[in-house]
Amino acid sequence: MKGIINRTINKTRLRILERTLKEINRYSTSYEALSDQALKEKTAEFKARIAQGATLDEILPESYAVVREASRRVLGMYPKEVQLMGAIVMHQGNIAEMQTGEGKTLTATMPLYLNGLTGKGAYLITTNDYLARRDYEEMKPLYEWLGLTASLGFVDLPGYEYKKGEKKKLYDADIIYSTNGRIGFDFLIDNLADQLNGKFLKPFNFGIIDEIDSIILDAAQTPLVISGAPRVQSNLFNVVKELIDTLEEDVHFILNKTKQEVYLTPLGTEICNRYFDIPHMYAKGHTALVRNINLALRAKYLFDLNIDYYVSDGEIMLIDRISGRLLPGTKLQSGLHQSIEAKERVEISDDMSVMATITFQNLFQQFKSFSGMSATSKLGEKEFFDLYGKVVVQIPTDKPVERKDEDDNIFLDKAQKHYAMLHDVKAIHETQRPVLLITRTAEDAEYFSSELFKQGIPNNLLIAQNVAKEAQMIAEAGQLSSVTVATSMAGRGTDIKLGAGVKELGGLAVLISEHMENSRIDRQLRGRAGRQGDPGSSRIYISLEDYLVKRWSDNKMLKNEHLLNMSHEQIEESRLLMRRIAKIVEKAQIVSEEHGMIARQMNNEFEQSVSKQRSMIYDERNRILHTTVFEGFNFEQLAREVFTRAVAQYDRLTEREIKQYIYKHISFQYEGDIDKELLADKDMLVEFYVKLFMKAMQEQQQQFKSDYFYIQYLQKTFLKAIDNNWIQQVDFLQQLRTSINNRQMGRRNAIFEYHRTALIAYEEMGHRIKMDIVRNLALSMITYDKDGNLVVHFP
Repeated sequence: MKGIINRTINKTRLRILERTLKEINRYSTSYEALSDQALKEKTAEFKARIAQGATLDEILPESYAVVREASRRVLGMYPKEVQLMGAIVMHQGNIAEMQTGEGKTLTATMPLYLNGLTGKGAYLITTNDYLARRDYEEMKPLYEWLGLTASLGFVDLPGYEYKKGEKKKLYDADIIYSTNGRIGFDFLIDNLADQLNGKFLKPFNFGIIDEIDSIILDAAQTPLVISGAPRVQSNLFNVVKELIDTLEEDVHFILNKTKQEVYLTPLGTEICNRYFDIPHMYAKGHTALVRNINLALRAKYLFDLNIDYYVSDGEIMLIDRISGRLLPGTKLQSGLHQSIEAKERVEISDDMSVMATITFQNLFQQFKSFSGMSATSKLGEKEFFDLYGKVVVQIPTDKPVERKDEDDNIFLDKAQKHYAMLHDVKAIHETQRPVLLITRTAEDAEYFSSELFKQGIPNNLLIAQNVAKEAQMIAEAGQLSSVTVATSMAGRGTDIKLGAGVKELGGLAVLISEHMENSRIDRQLRGRAGRQGDPGSSRIYISLEDYLVKRWSDNKMLKNEHLLNMSHEQIEESRLLMRRIAKIVEKAQIVSEEHGMIARQMNNEFEQSVSKQRSMIYDERNRILHTTVFEGFNFEQLAREVFTRAVAQYDRLTEREIKQYIYKHISFQYEGDIDKELLADKDMLVEFYVKLFMKAMQEQQQQFKSDYFYIQYLQKTFLKAIDNNWIQQVDFLQQLRTSINNRQMGRRNAIFEYHRTALIAYEEMGHRIKMDIVRNLALSMITYDKDGNLVVHFP
C-alpha cells in the first residue's frame, strides 16, 4: 500500500514538471536556428533581465533551452527530457533521484548556469577531489562558451600553499566545483580571518550536492574539525589498555554493541581499584583515570579493526562505517583516538583541542538554497523532509531498467557463503561475462582477490584508497572476462560501460557479499549493473555470521547444536530455515537503519546549541570587520561593566590585590598609591579603574600614525578576545558532548542537560570576552613590520 501511495505522489510531482518541460522544448526548437553568437548573447540578455527584476523561475525555460543547445554544440551531448526534469527539481531546491548512468553531471549544468547568472555563486559539491576535478574539467568549456566563469574551488596538489588572494579568485567564479570537506574547512577558516582582506568566501547562495544521501545523511556524524593546540596529554593510555585486556565480559564489564554501551560491573570497579591501589576510582580526584578506563573500554569493544578504522604505516585511519571509505585527516576527539592507538600499539598522537567545528548538516544550512541528486535518495526522503523540508522526486529512466535483481543467496555461516561466491564467480567468468564482486571491508576484498588469483582468475582489487585510479578501473569493469573485486564505495560516481559482446552475454553480474547497514547502499551497489537500459544482474549473499547480524541482532541460531550438525544440503532444502535466516538479516538491517536515523537526529539536536552560538559569534566578527568608525562605541560603559563584575567577586580588597589587578588588566606602568577610601567603597574603586582605563586608551591612540591603523588596532583587539574565548567554548562543547553521551541517562535528558550547560557556558564566555577586550585595549603593544603593516602584541 505504501509503495502505491509513493508512486501516485511521484506521478503527481512529475506531472507538475511537464508544463515547464513543454516550455523548454518549445524554446529548444527555436534556439536550434540561432547562430553561435546569438546563442552566446543570451547570457547577457538574461543578466540584464535579472537586474531589471526578472526572477530565475521566469527565465528558467529559456535558460535551460540555451544550455541544452550549447551543450550539443560544445560537448556533443544533448540533455534528454528526463535530465531536464531532474534539472527543474534541483533548481526548486529539492532532490532528484536519478539512476546510475542517467547523466547527473550534465543535468546539473542547467541549474548551475541559471543560478550562476546572478553572480552570487553556484556550487557543485561532490564527495572527493577526483570527481570534483573530473566534472569541472568536462563541463568548464560549456560555461565559458556561454560567458560564465567556472573554477575548481581548490588546487589539487598535496600540501599546496595558496598565494595571497588566490582562494578569493577561485571562489569569485560564477560556478564552483568542490567537495563537501573542502568547502566546510574553508568556511571555518574564512571565519577565523582577522581582517577583511583575509576573507575569501562570498555568502553561500546556491548549491547542488552530488550523492546527497552520502554527504548529509551518512557522513553527518563525522564533524569537520580544525584543531588547535595540544591538550595536556594523559600518560594513562597504555597503562589502562593493559588492565582492560585482562577484564572479562559479563564478569568485569557489560557490553551492548547494539546500544553502543560498555561499562564496568561492581567487580570490574573493584579490580580497577586494586590495580591502581586506590580506595575508590569514582571518588573525587580520579576523573582522568575514570575517563581513560571508559575510553579504553570503548576503543577495545565498540571500534572494530578494518570496519571502523584501518592501520596504515603506524597511523590509525578512520573508516566511514556506512560507506566504507577512508577518512584521511579525520580524528576522533576527546582522547578516543589515542585509546585506539594504544589498543593497536602504535605511537600515540597528540590529543588536540578544537578551534572550530561544523557538521555537514549545519554547513549546508548556511546556503540560501541547496538541492541534490543521487541514485538512492528516495529511501532517505523522511529525513530529508524532517531536517531540511526537501522532497525527493524520482526521475524516470530514459530507457527501461533491464537489470535482474535476484533473490538473496542464504547460508548458515560465512565459510559456506564465501565458498559459494567463489564458485559463482568462476562459473560466470567461464562464460566471459564480466563480474563485479563487492564486499563490506577491505579485508574481505583482499581475501576474495587472493582466492581468485589462486584459482587462476585475474582480477582488479579496489579498496577505496586511490580514488582516481579506482575510477578508471571501475569504468573498465564491464569488459569481456573482467573480474573486479571492490569495497562498497570504491569507484563510486563512475559509470560502468559494457564492452563489445557483453550485452549478448547478459551484461555485468554484480555479486554482493552481504547486506550493508542501510538499504540505500544496497540499492546503489545493485545499480552498478543495468545502466541506461543495459542488461545485468545483481545478487546479495547472506549468512548468520554477517556483520549486520552480529552487530544488530541478538539471534542465537548459530549456537543451536541441531543446526550445527546439519549438512549444507539439508540447510538449503529447508525453506523454513532459509526464510528464518533471511528474516533475521532483514530485521538486523531495519534495526541498523533506525539506529542510524536516531543517531543523526541526536547529532542534529546536539548541534543546535553550537550552531546558534557559532552563528552569533560569526555575525559579530563580520560586524567588527566591517566597522570603520568606532565613535559610537561606549568604551567607558564596557570598562565599567567589566570592573563592576570584577570588584563584586571580592568581600574585602587589599591594596596589594588592587595593584595586582591594575598591572594585570589596565596598566603595566602604574606607580601611584592606593587611596584608603578605595578599599572600603567598591563604587569608588570601579570609577578609579575606569579612569585609569580611559587614560590608557588615550595614550594608546596617540601612538598611531593614522586613524586607519587605529581602526585596525581596535578591530584586532576585539577579534582576539572573541576568537580566544570562542575557541575555548568550542573545545568545551566538544568535551561536554562526549561526556554527556557517555553518561547513562535518557535521550531527552542528555540533550536538555547539554543545551542547559551550553547556554550557561555561552553567557560566561560573553563576560570573558568583554574582560579580554578591555585588557587588550589597555595593555597591547604596537609595532610595525618592515612593510609598514600594523603588528599588535597582545598581553
